[in-house]
Amino acid sequence: MLNTKRLSKSLIAIVLISTIILSAFITTPVTATTEDTISIEMRNADIRDVLSAFGLNMNKNIIYTGDATHIDVSIQNVPQKTALEYILKSVGYAYIEDDNAIIVGDRATLSRDFSSNLSISSFRLKYITSDVIASQIESLDIPVKSVTLDNNQKGIWIQGFSNELTKVNELINMLDRPENASADLSGTALLLTPINTNYINAEVANDLLRRVGINTGIVLDSNPMIIWAYGDSATITQVQNIIKKIDIPANAVSNSFEIAAVKLTYLSAEEIISILTQMSVGVGVDVISFERSLKRIWLAGGKSDIAVAKEIIKAFDIKDLTSDGTIFVYDTVHITAKELKTRLEVLELPNVTINYLNYPEFSRDLIVYCPQDFKVYVLSYIHNLDVMTEKIKVPIDFS
Repeated sequence: MLNTKRLSKSLIAIVLISTIILSAFITTPVTATTEDTISIEMRNADIRDVLSAFGLNMNKNIIYTGDATHIDVSIQNVPQKTALEYILKSVGYAYIEDDNAIIVGDRATLSRDFSSNLSISSFRLKYITSDVIASQIESLDIPVKSVTLDNNQKGIWIQGFSNELTKVNELINMLDRPENASADLSGTALLLTPINTNYINAEVANDLLRRVGINTGIVLDSNPMIIWAYGDSATITQVQNIIKKIDIPANAVSNSFEIAAVKLTYLSAEEIISILTQMSVGVGVDVISFERSLKRIWLAGGKSDIAVAKEIIKAFDIKDLTSDGTIFVYDTVHITAKELKTRLEVLELPNVTINYLNYPEFSRDLIVYCPQDFKVYVLSYIHNLDVMTEKIKVPIDFS
C-alpha cells in the first residue's frame, strides 16, 4: 500500500479540480454499452486537469509525478482505460495501479520509486518452453522483468507496466502454437521479422492487418514505425505486400484513411479488381485480396474513395453479369459519359449493359458489359457516337 498522507493535499486539490472540469472535457455516450466509454475533445489542456477529470470519472485517486504540460486530444467512444493509456503514451508517460490509486509519471521515476507496485502476471504455455519466450522478450528489448523456473518450463512470470504486459501476451499468442511444439527454438536469437513503415504508424498498419484476418504482428513503443511479424516466408511476403499498398505518402496526413471489407455475391474478387483497376477515379483505393477468399475483398484508402469504389462494385456485382461476358471501361474523347450512354441506349443493343460513376455530366468514364464476341461491335458503335454534334447558333434579338 502507498503512504498517501504526504500526498493528501495534492489529492484533495485534484478532486476539487475534477468536479469543475469534468463536464468541460469528458463526455460519456448516451447509448448504453457493456463497458463505459468516453469521448474527449480538448485543445491546449493542462494534463493535470485532464487526469483529474479521469480520476473523478473512474472513481480513482490520480497521483501525478510528472511536470506540467499541455496536450491536444481527440478521442471518440473508447473505453476509459484505453483513453487514459493513449493520452499518457502521447506524452511518454506510464501508470501503475495500486488499489484505488493510479500513479502517473515517466517510466524511470515509476520504476525507481514504485517498483514494488508494478504488476506481476503469470503466463501458462502450451507448446513452447518459458526460456524461448524469455529469450524473445530479451531480443525485442521489451522493458519487463521475467522469471522462469527450471522445474516448470511451461510457466513464466512477468513484471512490468500494463502495456508491456499486453505486448508479452501478444508475443506468446503468436509463438505458442502447435507447429512449434516439436521445434527446437531455444537457440534462435529472434523469431520475428521486422517490417518498416515510412509514412503511417505501424500500430495503424497492424490494426488494418488484423481487420483483414492477419494476426501475426506486434508493435513496440520503442519504435512505432516497425511491425514485428511472425510466420513463414509466404506469410511475411503477404504482410509486406499489404504494407506496401497502404504505406504511401498520401496516407501519412490523411485523417480519413481506413480499410473496409466488401463481400461479393456474384462476381469474383479477380473480376471486381479488374473493373476497379480500369477506373480512373479509383486510383485512391488499394484493393487487397487473398486466394482463400474468392468472394471477399478489402478496400484501403480515403473514405470518399472507398464510397465510390463500393458504388462501382454494387453496380456490377449483380446476377445479370455472371454469364459469359466481358466488362471494360471506355474513356470518352469528345462528349461526357452521360451523353454517350444516352446515344447508345437509343440503339437498344441486345445484352449490353451501360453504366457510369457519379457526376456523369462531367465524367468521361463509361463502364460497358457485353458478350465477349460482341465487344468489337460495341466499340465500333461507341467510336462512331463519341463525336461532337454541330452547334446551331440562334440569333438573339436585343430590341
